[in-house]
Formats: sequence, structure tokens, C-alpha cells
Amino acid sequence: MAAKSDGEFEEWLESVMEYYSNLTDVKRNFTIDCIIACSGSSQLSHLFTKTSILLYRDFIKLLPAELKEHLLSFLDGESLLACCGVSKTWNNIISSSSRVWQQACRSSNFIVDKNLDNGDARYWKSYFLEMTKRLNHMKTYKCFSTKTYDRNLRRVTAVYYHKGKVATASDSKIIQIWDCGKDTCLLTIKTDSSIASVKFDDSILIASSYLGHMVSWDAISGQRLTEYMRHSGAIFTFDYSKELNLVISGSSDNRIKIWALTNGYLYKTLSDHSCWVLKVMLSPYPAEKGSKHIDRQLLFSLDKTVIVVRMLNFITTDMSSEGLYITTLYSIKHGQPDNVSLFIPGLYFDGEYLYYNKESFDNQKFSSLCKWDVKQRCMVSELELNLKVRALLGVGKKYVAILTPWQHKTLPNFLVLDKETLAKVALWNLPPSRHIGPDCSQLCLGETDWLDGLDGKNDQGVLLTAAIDENCVYVLKWLPRSGQIVT
Repeated sequence: MAAKSDGEFEEWLESVMEYYSNLTDVKRNFTIDCIIACSGSSQLSHLFTKTSILLYRDFIKLLPAELKEHLLSFLDGESLLACCGVSKTWNNIISSSSRVWQQACRSSNFIVDKNLDNGDARYWKSYFLEMTKRLNHMKTYKCFSTKTYDRNLRRVTAVYYHKGKVATASDSKIIQIWDCGKDTCLLTIKTDSSIASVKFDDSILIASSYLGHMVSWDAISGQRLTEYMRHSGAIFTFDYSKELNLVISGSSDNRIKIWALTNGYLYKTLSDHSCWVLKVMLSPYPAEKGSKHIDRQLLFSLDKTVIVVRMLNFITTDMSSEGLYITTLYSIKHGQPDNVSLFIPGLYFDGEYLYYNKESFDNQKFSSLCKWDVKQRCMVSELELNLKVRALLGVGKKYVAILTPWQHKTLPNFLVLDKETLAKVALWNLPPSRHIGPDCSQLCLGETDWLDGLDGKNDQGVLLTAAIDENCVYVLKWLPRSGQIVT
């Protein structure tokens, strides 16, 4: 067939296109298949180039700025970093969005400070990368350092941490307060008996003994202040409130006693537990601001089978014994009287929910983290940890810290878990220790703000203090990040 002139070709192509536009989809597809079949490599290459442009358009580049941010905000940080490698255009778009990186920080449990919400995308991307690296180091033994206080004393029975200082008590009948930053002893106090539990703050130190009495001292000078001496069994646990001028103790005599903090006057004795009282805890009542209950306190007490929830307040301004009003609200069953399994120490209240750990009745190799709504009086969740828990050390908004039984020096027994996914966030091998007391007095978390999420500032200082088998106190500290200002 003779070649068509340019004019004839254009006329022929126009008629073909008109005829093609009137075909059904099936016939159009068949026509394309026939054209492809009789095309050479040059035509196929050209066809691929054209279809690639049509099918793989850069939708991110074409979208309006608001839609770009909205779409990218659904991605986690790892996906965002992968997208940054797609092209220079994508990298510029993603790296310039502060909203996208703030959302990535939140999804990774990093706290976004609202006061720093300045739209600086480079800051938030850098913050995300640095804290992600911190999280990876927490799981690979690269985040912490250790210090051991060996004082050539007998068995360490109790430790407690407060604002950079740790109090230690031993069977040598000696309590010491140490500065964890300088690793120096600030105060030494001689006691009358072995200590079961110890707590202190900036001004007062209180210790309970296995002989059924408690004593308070001035935390600066070591001067003996007050004695509380009417339990007939070991005082495993106590709590106190300087605002209410109260000390509350729980004992192996199955009783709870409420004392005046300053003079040791015994207000009341509660005798409704049928076995050893293993934990008492005082906390403000979770009332709305302006509520008539704002001055009330919740008193939690725990034995091996039940947790009792009480409300406590003074109905007179002089805080006399006649004006102390205590109401038992309800009890939470968490164990069985004939259950041979060991009690798991640890009870925490965050102002709304009460957290505690219990062994599974069906499988004692595993434990459950229980979350109880105090106001609604109902169980919110029981998370199977698939772990044998020795002690529940702390609960925050984001993370849970637990200790599992020691197995080997290469296996971690101090674990931090994500509260929602139960993924392991931090690992460490804590040296073996003797039996942990009911009030977890041989172990104490250091700074705890990081349990609510890392914020770039709270990952420093002391992480954990523990009494270990070598009659020493073991201190686990955060290693500083590069450029981190240590306070």
C-alpha cells in the first residue's frame, strides 16, 4: 500500500479516533491489544512512558497543603522516614510539616510540649529521631549505668528514693540517706530493730519495724521525733500525709492503725481484714473541682485475698479523733484463701484507676495486670502479661514497670511494657535478690515521670534502687543522651 501523505494521514487518524470513541470498552481494549501485538520495541517503550506518567502521578505533590498534612498525619514515624526517601520533593514536603512530626511523636508515646508548639518542623523531626534512638537503646542495654553501694553491713531490708536521694535500711539496725548524684552518705541513723519499710521526704523520715512499731526522725539532722508503738506484729506497710497530719500502718496482726503524725496519738484501729495487711495507700478522692468531696481521701488496704476501699476525712477543723470519719465503700476480691500461689506486691492509683497484679488461677506461670475503675466500681480490663511477675514496680499513663523472677545474668528480669500493646520498651538484668517484702520495700523506682511518656527531659537521674543478695544497694541510672543537660 502506498504511503499516505501528511494530509491523508491526519484525515485517516481523525476518522479512526472518531470511530474508536464510539466503541464499547470491550472493543476498545481489543483494539489496543491488536495495536500492541503489531508494535515494535520503539512503540512499546513509548507506550510504557506515557502510561507511567498517567498511572503513577505524584499525588502528594499535586494535593493542596492542608490535604497533604492531613493525609500524612495518619502515618507513623517509621513510615514517614521511609516516605522521605521516595524523592527530594517528598522529603521537602514531609520535613517541613510540624503537625506531621508532632503526631508521629504522640503515636510513639513521646510527650509534645504545648508550650513548644512553634511550628518548627525541623525541631520536631529532630526530637522524634533522637527519642526514637533513645527507645531503641532502652531495649538494647545501651541506656543505663549502674552503681553499687557496699557498706559492709548486714542484709539490706528496705530502700526508698526521693529527689536524688536514697534511704537504705539493714539488719545492722542502721538507716542511711545517700546522695545518688555524688554517691556520698548524707545521714546515718541508728534504730532499735530491723526495719521492714522506710519512707522519707525533704523534712521527715519514717521507718517501720518487724517488732510492731514505727519511728519518725528529722530527715536533715537525724533527731528522733515520734514513736508509734501499738501493733502486735510486724508492720509491713505504711503511708503518711503531712497535710492531714496522719500516719496509716498495716501489720501482720491483721490490723490497720491511724495515728497523728506529729505526736503519735492513735486515732483509730481498723480490724476488718482476716489476714496480714500487706499494703496501705492514701490518695486524694478523685472529685471534680468545686465538689463537696474535694477534701476527702481514699484509703486503700490490701491483703492476700481482697482490696478494701475506704473514704476518710475530718468533719471538724481541729482534726480531733472524734472528727475523723471513715467509711468502707467496697471490697475487690483478687485472690483465694486456699490459693498456694505467692502474693505479687504492687498497688498503684492514678487518680481514676487502681492497678494491681495477680496470678492467673488457671495458669500460675502467668499474671494479669488489673485495671479497676474506682468511681464506677468495676473492672475495666485484665491484661494477660504472659509473664511470671515477681513485683509490680510502677504504672504510668504510657508504661508499666515490672520485675520477673531472676533466671540468668543474660536474661532481663526488669521490664518496662507499653501499657496498651504490652510490647517490651526497656530491658535490664537486675542482680538476684532475696524475697521481696509485701510492700515492695526492697525495690523502689527512682524518677517516675517517664512512665507517662518520654519528653526529652525526664529520661535522666535514677531509674531504680534495689537491695541485692550481696548485702548491697544497687542503683540503676539513666545515661545522658548526647547534648542532654543533666540536672
